Amino acid sequence: MSSIQSRRRIIGLIAIFAAIFMALVGRMGYLQIGQGDWLSDKAFRYRMRPTPMPGDRGNILDRNGQPLVTNRVCESVFAEPPLITDKDGYAARLAPLLGMKVEDVKAKLSKNSFSEWLVRKASPDKLTKVHQLGLKGIGFAPEKCRDYPEGDVAVHVLGISNIDHVGIEGLELTYNKELLGKPGAIQCEYTARGKPMEGGSCKVIEGQEGLTLRTTLDVGLQRLIERDVERAAMEAHAARAVIAVMQVKTGEMLGLAQYPKYDPTLGGNSDPYLRRIFSVADALNPGSIFKPVTASAALASGVINESTVISDTGCMELQGWRICNWDYRALGGVTIKEVMANSSNVGFATLGRMLGANRFYQYLDAFGFTRKTGIDLPGEAVGQWIPKSKATELDLAIQAFGQTLTVTPIQMLTAIAAIANDGKLMWPHFAKEFLDKDGHVVTTVEPKVVRQVVSPEVARLVQRLMVGVVEYGTGKNARVPGYQVGGKTGTATKVIDGVLSPGKYIASFVGFAPYPDPQVAVLISVDEPTGTYYGGQVAAPIFGEVMGSVLHYLEVPENPPAQSAEPVPGVPPAPKKPDPATVPNLVNLPIHEATQVAEQAGFTLRLEGGGMTITHQFPAAGATAYKGGQITVGTALPAPGAEQVRVPDLRGLTLRQAADALAARGLLMEAMGTGVVTQQDISAGTMRPKGSVIKVTLEPGRSP
Repeated sequence: MSSIQSRRRIIGLIAIFAAIFMALVGRMGYLQIGQGDWLSDKAFRYRMRPTPMPGDRGNILDRNGQPLVTNRVCESVFAEPPLITDKDGYAARLAPLLGMKVEDVKAKLSKNSFSEWLVRKASPDKLTKVHQLGLKGIGFAPEKCRDYPEGDVAVHVLGISNIDHVGIEGLELTYNKELLGKPGAIQCEYTARGKPMEGGSCKVIEGQEGLTLRTTLDVGLQRLIERDVERAAMEAHAARAVIAVMQVKTGEMLGLAQYPKYDPTLGGNSDPYLRRIFSVADALNPGSIFKPVTASAALASGVINESTVISDTGCMELQGWRICNWDYRALGGVTIKEVMANSSNVGFATLGRMLGANRFYQYLDAFGFTRKTGIDLPGEAVGQWIPKSKATELDLAIQAFGQTLTVTPIQMLTAIAAIANDGKLMWPHFAKEFLDKDGHVVTTVEPKVVRQVVSPEVARLVQRLMVGVVEYGTGKNARVPGYQVGGKTGTATKVIDGVLSPGKYIASFVGFAPYPDPQVAVLISVDEPTGTYYGGQVAAPIFGEVMGSVLHYLEVPENPPAQSAEPVPGVPPAPKKPDPATVPNLVNLPIHEATQVAEQAGFTLRLEGGGMTITHQFPAAGATAYKGGQITVGTALPAPGAEQVRVPDLRGLTLRQAADALAARGLLMEAMGTGVVTQQDISAGTMRPKGSVIKVTLEPGRSP
């Protein structure tokens, strides 16, 4: 190779290397100058490790803007595994403070991740103890928790959200999309090895708050019905109870109370059975509160009119089955007015047969019993009924008075509200409007007319029939001073797993007020009452008190009629203006004396059991009822309860005074003699379980 060629090759190589060098210098200049800011920001973002923070859920308010569910700041405990070397030691120290197993804590500390949650939304006592340890690699992140300014008021309606701020029950679930805010995050700088960068920066990315939900609930009214639903369940010794209040013209739910309740602060850790909204999710036998629906169907279809004579023989035989009235009394040839006022099973069974399958099922569907109401609560169920294709004449007769078919309480309330609303079936709902963070209305939830079920004329006729039930019929205990009320009692044998359960009942009352321009409808259902189980005795008195409270709370003007509703032939008219009176205490009194005390107060007795001393009564002592009403009393001794109470000193007291003193503490009395108490078998001050019997001796003209 010549020197010239060698020189050319060297120059070529130099040119190539120079070109490469210039390209690299140019690229470096471009990256440094042209893309410097972008790359710097990208590198910064790669070094940032985000800790997600859920956005604030929207608040939930009552119809007047009173907060029912809001947010508060709470803290969660997390670990940074790369910073922790003594994992066994950390786990042993943290586990007992966090209420966790040592192996579970160690497993979290050993994970190949930048951070691991140890406890989300920890309680203040846990946080204090972990803070005091001052362990490196254990951090605390602020989060948002749900807060309940009114405690557990309306807990079944409002529902709860889970640990991740996602609704899982009630309105929190139904409107989760609207309430759920956009998440934010806390971002801090980490090294390539996953350790926090010394002197690194942190920044907070704010989340976006969800919409605020203004509901149709009235918190003041809700408190009233929650008080009454608990009292109804406790006085009847029932498994559970529900009270629901609806505006008939709009379908807005003013209140829904269930007993028993649960603690919303426990979130998903609360009892799932207690969280169940059974007023929406459980289909129950309606019993006689279904009869206004059958009456509406018969009148609307032209099968009968107001003057049609219906033969009531007290009992009827049909396909080998015997159907009887609740009191086995024959009414004879009567109209729909008497049939409704007396809650005649035979009369309504006759109407069911007269309607036939096509018309009966047409109105079963029209009143909304064959589908969901669409109420904005999760888990809504639909009742069961004999399929139309299989319905015999016997099936029609029995279903016509509310047996063998099931409906949910909310379906039943909606149907009766349609009758009260001149035949217009409304969509029941709790949402009223959605607001942004500045309080501006984003969406308004308008009332919806589902359909016109029956004509206004038919609806008003059935309203009058239901007023007769309260004025002259089985619902007299539901009367409200100053108002005309329409309603219907119901007593149904409970269906469990598709089978009738004799001895287990549902006592109900559903009605509206004030007549003739109904504003609200109320349903009360008491599930498995102990002892007395008739709707007219268990649910009707509570209905009267609830409806009275609701009407006065809503400031509905009184409308006492100049003349009460027209009497029903064959039914003794009730007093035009019954006087309210306080129910006396009859517990611990002998039957003969209890009878005298009741009569002096203006009441009569209905006795259950074969004992000689009263052990329980309904309504309870101190309740308000109407003179001329009935107090149901029992003489069966209940099993003593677990709660211990102190026995009072009874010496020197009369029989009535001793009875009241023991009854006030839940103790029973067995008395011998007359006069004043001179001896008691259990000394004063001794602790005894509630329901225990204290034996006393009375002697005339003596004192201890």
